[in-house]
Amino acid sequence: MDGLTTNGVLVMHPRGGFTEESKPGVWREISVCGDVYTLRETRSAQQRGKLVENETNVLQDGSLIDLCGATLLWRTADGLFHTPTQKHIEALRQEINAARPQCPVGLNTLAFPSINRKEVVEEKQPWAYLSCGHVHGYHNWGHRSDMEANERECPMCRTIGPYVPLWLGCEAGFYVDAGPPTYAFTPCGHVCSEKSAKYWSQIPLPHGTHAFHAACPFCAIQLSGDQNCVKLIFQGPID
Repeated sequence: MDGLTTNGVLVMHPRGGFTEESKPGVWREISVCGDVYTLRETRSAQQRGKLVENETNVLQDGSLIDLCGATLLWRTADGLFHTPTQKHIEALRQEINAARPQCPVGLNTLAFPSINRKEVVEEKQPWAYLSCGHVHGYHNWGHRSDMEANERECPMCRTIGPYVPLWLGCEAGFYVDAGPPTYAFTPCGHVCSEKSAKYWSQIPLPHGTHAFHAACPFCAIQLSGDQNCVKLIFQGPID
């Protein structure tokens, strides 16, 4: 005997492992006895998918397990050994701050807050226009509409879009490489390396009974915009 759970246990193995060359895999449903099936039309449909005989249920580094409401990332001990550590992320934060990025309008120095002070917006916190990627300090002008309080016009390129504080993604297990944090997810503003941002921007996570969408790995907010992430444009100090 075999069967499927009511809402299904879904698994996706990344292609190429969990590395900077990783690509999204295909979501499959795992039966009670461990067989692999294609997805049903909806999570609770009575008709099962087709049996996939040449694929395995064995988890590998970077596998995603979706339990209809909770999505888990499986990391192996060897995979975590090659993953950036919290100390590495802290060193990257200090390196960016040591370069003294400036607000191109206010000319004040910007600095990412300590990882221990996340979610507390500080005076020197960098903010970004997510439609273009220009990084500024906080200001309360540039509103284009009373209806869209978060829509601002970038003073550098006049692009209109969300204007949010930037937060350094502090969960090291989500990084696929050790590159510098130069990309931000839209619309939440979490920052990580280019390859990590582009990888998660392509991952379709199950949502509801049959929908899929990409989400920020650090806060689970649904991503938006043309690419789901944007390259940040910092201005160096004018000495």
